[in-house]
Amino acid sequence: MLAKELADRGIRVNEVSPGPIGTDFFDRTGMPDEQQEEMAEGLKSQVPLGRFGEPEEVAAVACFLLSDDAAYVTGSDYVVDGGLTLA
Repeated sequence: MLAKELADRGIRVNEVSPGPIGTDFFDRTGMPDEQQEEMAEGLKSQVPLGRFGEPEEVAAVACFLLSDDAAYVTGSDYVVDGGLTLA
């Protein structure tokens, strides 16, 4: 594991794994608006929190990992998906 290999150099290794986040993803698919909305609603229905995340919510987790508050955190994966992977 990279976190273990780099720990003696004081380098922490973590990852952020976002789930469905409210971006322009669906707009870039070329699908008609009605089909985009249908797909989005289907996906949201699978997320326990019932909505897409906001980019700022993912950024907040990344900022935490960059902060001194996470100085003792390494080798972790932060899943920011509204509970989707738990469903």
